[in-house]
Amino acid sequence: MKVSCDWLRQYCDTKLTGEEIAHMLPDLGLEVESVREAGGDAVLELEITANRPDLLSVIGVAREVAAATGCELGIPGPGLECAGGDIAPLTSVELAAPDLCIRYTARLVTGVKVGPSPAWLAERLESVGLRPVNNVVDITNFVLMECGQPLHAFDFDKLRGRRVVVRRAKPGEEITVIDGGVHKLTGEMLVIADAEVPAAVAGVMGGAATEISGSTTNVLLESAVFLPASVRRTSRALGLASDSSALFERGVDPRCVDWGAERAAAMMADLAGGKVAKGVIDVGQAPPKERVVTLRIKRTNMLLGVAIPAERQRHLLAGLGFEVVAERPGELDLAVPTFRQEVTREVDLIEEVARAHGYADIPQVTNMRVRAIPVQKVDSVSAEVRELCVGLGYIEARTPSFTATALAERCRHWSDRVNVIRNPVNREEPALRTSLVPALLRVKQTNLNKGTPRSPLFELSRIYGASSGTPAERTCLGLLDDRGFASLRGALDAVFDRLGVSHPVEYAEYEDRNFAPGRSAKLTLDGTLLGLAGEATRELAGLFDLKEAPAVAEVDFDRLVEAAAPARRYEPLPRFPAVRRDLCVVVDEAVKWAAIRGRAAEAAGELGESVTFLSEYRGDQIEPGRKALAFSVTCRAGDRTLTGEEADGVMAGVAETMRREFAAELRA
Repeated sequence: MKVSCDWLRQYCDTKLTGEEIAHMLPDLGLEVESVREAGGDAVLELEITANRPDLLSVIGVAREVAAATGCELGIPGPGLECAGGDIAPLTSVELAAPDLCIRYTARLVTGVKVGPSPAWLAERLESVGLRPVNNVVDITNFVLMECGQPLHAFDFDKLRGRRVVVRRAKPGEEITVIDGGVHKLTGEMLVIADAEVPAAVAGVMGGAATEISGSTTNVLLESAVFLPASVRRTSRALGLASDSSALFERGVDPRCVDWGAERAAAMMADLAGGKVAKGVIDVGQAPPKERVVTLRIKRTNMLLGVAIPAERQRHLLAGLGFEVVAERPGELDLAVPTFRQEVTREVDLIEEVARAHGYADIPQVTNMRVRAIPVQKVDSVSAEVRELCVGLGYIEARTPSFTATALAERCRHWSDRVNVIRNPVNREEPALRTSLVPALLRVKQTNLNKGTPRSPLFELSRIYGASSGTPAERTCLGLLDDRGFASLRGALDAVFDRLGVSHPVEYAEYEDRNFAPGRSAKLTLDGTLLGLAGEATRELAGLFDLKEAPAVAEVDFDRLVEAAAPARRYEPLPRFPAVRRDLCVVVDEAVKWAAIRGRAAEAAGELGESVTFLSEYRGDQIEPGRKALAFSVTCRAGDRTLTGEEADGVMAGVAETMRREFAAELRA
C-alpha cells in the first residue's frame, strides 16, 4: 500500500515530515517498508496485515496519524447534487445471487465528457503507483485509494437492456476483461451481467465490452459489497488480481458503499460535466448496525500493567472512531465502527488502547521470576536413544503397564516377586509388568495379524517389581528385531557407542528358558548386570502365536544413563577412498568376537579405520569345539590413496596377530 504524505495531509493537518510520519507508524502497528521522495512529496510503502483492510486507504492511514498526533481528522463530504432525472425508470438491478453479493447499489451519471484528468488528480494517482487513464476511470481509482471502497464504471449505453443482473455465471460462459484476457467462467463465479451476457467479474475486473471509452456519455456507477470468500475463490481460479479484489477479499466497510458512490458521482459531475440522476438503486442487505463491546477500565490496566485513567482511555478510543454509547462506573460501552470489523471482543479494545497510548509508554517488567531449567541428563539420553532407534528402522511402541500374572512371573529377570493389583482394571491382567518383552511380542502379534510381517520395535518405559521385598520401579529399553540376533546386537552396540558408555559392555553366554540356547547373551557393565539379549524360544513365541521367534533384548536404562557420556563428534568427510579386505579365521569356541575385534583393530594400526563382523559358522569342515568367524577390515589413509600392497601389508599383520594370540587358522 503506497500513501502520499501530501495526499494524507488533505485529511489530517499534521506538521510532521514524511520521515517523521514513517518513524511514528511502526509504533501504531503499521510496518513501513520504504520511504520515497518524489517531487517534494514523501511516499510511504506500507505492509498492511490482512485483518486491517481499513488501512488500505489514505483516509484510514490519516485516521491513525490523527489519533496519534492529536490532529483533527477532516473527511470531506461527498458534495453530491442530483441534477438529472429520476433513475428508477431508466435502469434496474436484479440480485439473483444474494448469498454471494451482500449489497449492490447503482447510480447513473449522464452527459459526461470523457477526457484527460486534471493535473492534480493525475498526480495523486501517479504518487501511489497508478497510471491515469481518463477522468471517469481515474475518479473511481481516486475514490478507491481515498476511502477503500472499490467502484466500477460501466458504459451505460453498452449494457444490453440497460439493466444489471447480479448472478452466477452460466457454465461455459466467457468474458474478455479490460486487460485483454479471455476467461472461461464456472457456475461458482459471480458476475455482473447485462440482460444477456457478463459485463464484469464481480469484485475482480470489468469487461472490455462495457469499459469507459472516449465515446462514453452515460455512466452506470457500481458500489457494492461482495462475499470475500467468493471474490478470493474467483480471483485465484482465473488468475486475476486487482486493487479491488484485494480489498473485497479482506472485507470492505459496508457503510462506505454510499459515501464512495456519492463522492465519485459528485466528482464526475464536477470534472466530466455530467448530471447525476436523482435516487439510487439499492438491493441486498441494509448496512449492519454497529457492534457494541464493553470495556472494563480495570481490566485494561491489569492486562497492560499500567494505570490509564478512564477519561484517557475514552479519548484514545474516540480518536480511532470508537464512540461511547453507554457508561457505568468502571465500564464503557463502545460502538465499534463498521470499518473495524475485526474488533469483536474486549481484549481487542484493550489492544487499541495500548496502540494509541504508545507501546513505548507501557513499562517493561524485567524481574519476572522465570528461570531456565537445564535439560536433565535422563531426558537428553532418552532423546538420543529414541532418535537413534528410529534411524535404525525401529518403531516406537507404547504399551500398558498391566499384564497376565503368568507372563510377569515367566519374565521376572529384575525382581524377586510380582506385584498384583487387588482391584485390577482387567481381571485377566492383574499384575504389573516385570519386563517389556511380553508386551513387545504382543505388539508383534497384532502387527502380524494386520498384515505387517516385519516390524522391528522398541520401547523405553518402566517395569515394576520388588527387590528384597521392597517395591521398585526400573526404566528399561526393550528391543524386538525380527531381522535376527545379529541385527539386534548391532543396534545395541550402536546405542552404547552413541551414548559414549564409559566402559565397554561385555557379552557373556546366558541360559534361560525364554532364550534359545547358544543364541543369547548377558550384558554386563563394570561387572554388574546391564541387560539380556537373544532369540526368543519357540515356546515363548508360541504364547503369542508367532511362527518365527524374533530376537529380543532388555537393557537397564537407568544404569545406562549413569554410564552415558554422550558427545557429538564431527569429522570431515574422507578425501581418499577406502580399501576393504575380508578375513576368515577358525578359533576355539571360548574366543569372543569382542576380543578378536579389539586385537584386529590394534594390529591394523593407523591405517585401520574399522573392523566389521560378517558371519559365524559351525559345522562341516570345522572340528568340534571350534568356530569360523569372518570379518572385514577397512583401511584408509588421510593424505593419499592406499595401494593394494599397503592394504595387503595391514592384513598380513592382522592375520599374524590372530595366529599368535588366538591360535587361529586362516580359511580361504
